[in-house]
Amino acid sequence: MSKYTPLAAFLQAQTQDSVTLSFGQIDELVGRLPRSAREHQAWWGNSRTEDTHTWAHLWIAAGWERGALDMPRELVTFTRGSVDAKSVRPFWWVNHKKTHRAEIDGGYIWSPKTNSNGAHNQTYENLTLVRPGDVVFSYAGAAIRAVGVVQSRCHEQRMPTQYDERSESWDGIGWRVPIQWIVLASPIEPRAHLEQIAPLLPEKYSPIRHDGLGNQKCYLAAISAELGSFLLGLSDQAAEGMATAESVSEIVIEQGEAASILSSNLKPTVKEQLINARVGQGEFRQQLLKIERACRLTGIADERFLIASHIKPWKDSDNTERLDGSNGLMLAPHADKLFDRGWISFSDNGDLLVSCESARGALDAWGISTILNVGTFTSMQQRYLGFHRQFVFKGLGASS
Repeated sequence: MSKYTPLAAFLQAQTQDSVTLSFGQIDELVGRLPRSAREHQAWWGNSRTEDTHTWAHLWIAAGWERGALDMPRELVTFTRGSVDAKSVRPFWWVNHKKTHRAEIDGGYIWSPKTNSNGAHNQTYENLTLVRPGDVVFSYAGAAIRAVGVVQSRCHEQRMPTQYDERSESWDGIGWRVPIQWIVLASPIEPRAHLEQIAPLLPEKYSPIRHDGLGNQKCYLAAISAELGSFLLGLSDQAAEGMATAESVSEIVIEQGEAASILSSNLKPTVKEQLINARVGQGEFRQQLLKIERACRLTGIADERFLIASHIKPWKDSDNTERLDGSNGLMLAPHADKLFDRGWISFSDNGDLLVSCESARGALDAWGISTILNVGTFTSMQQRYLGFHRQFVFKGLGASS
């Protein structure tokens, strides 16, 4: 029997259509995940080929597929049957060539509709296939230098002025897609990770060649969820050391959710409420103030100095949870930072939980006792706090 059979059996016994597990929970089922599972997104691929990924063969045979994957927080979602398109956002790879700076600074990608001779070019046509919330990797100068989130569907637009040098060979009208870019502090060179990347490249319209250099005939390529997740993981590793910043994958997930909401068929008032809730404003804040009137750590009651913070993060919540006043705490800014990043949490009975000595030192410096009970929480708050302790909190009891 494979060591991963218990995981497949666990999934097969579930009654719901989706289940999220921490790597720690999977460790308990299979004995312990290998190091590669914690370091490489490719390990989690839904492999159907005759390869050595027997663990994937088992969960697929059980009727499940791997959906969303959050490597920084060590969370994986399994979905019954085919992977839900909403749980895994489409990934794209754009080769900018000479247009890199203009497109990054301008917040878009642009291509003509056809080749200069009028022939069809699928990597240009791909601009018409992207959707709000899709993730795009920007490749230029032999490296991935930015990650972007599509803000809206493509529209026709004349060739940008920066492209004048090519106007003799391209028609003036092309496709433009608005993108919100995150520039990477440390660019990623695919050649340095070719062993992991090469097996995940598309057979047709690959954005890079087998030597790791860009495919000059390819502009925008569709790439698999496995390759996209792997590249996001590399982006997160490149951002390590930026202690005050969210990981790239967290930013991408949140921006993707926001873009999807704004482009949805929801009523404008509902869209506004959901987007405002993302930054602790609007309807969410009003509902939260009915339950929480002061910061539980500092006692500050002047709401002008408090942040409406989600207990279960906005990006992980459904639309109902995003507006639920029970899914929040009013916190002073410094307390909000510790809670939001998982350095502190609370037990159901109100005991303060501190993840590490660094967080303990910060609380001591601010004059906040680390042995503290902030009062009990409602049953609904306790449900959200359970999620926070399991998936956000970095201390004992957190997924690790």
